[in-house]
Amino acid sequence: MLVGFFRFLIIGFIALSVLYGLLVLYVRSLTRERLEDEWAEEGSIGDLDTYVKEGMDAYEKSFLPKLLLLVYVLPLIAFCVIFYIMNFS
Repeated sequence: MLVGFFRFLIIGFIALSVLYGLLVLYVRSLTRERLEDEWAEEGSIGDLDTYVKEGMDAYEKSFLPKLLLLVYVLPLIAFCVIFYIMNFS
């Protein structure tokens, strides 16, 4: 029984890691595209690469990348709640 639990834990961690990686790539892509659109709307002042680099640096320091870590936390909480309800109530 314990082997099955660890197998589930490892497979779940790998699946959540893949999901997290895909989400990070997707959100970074959307942020980069939004910055490029903002640069074009502002009249294309300055260098596009510099504008996008500064915007991506600001994005990295923001709360959103940390919020994506909920991909790991929420399923763990749901699993613990279901485990508790099924075994102790």
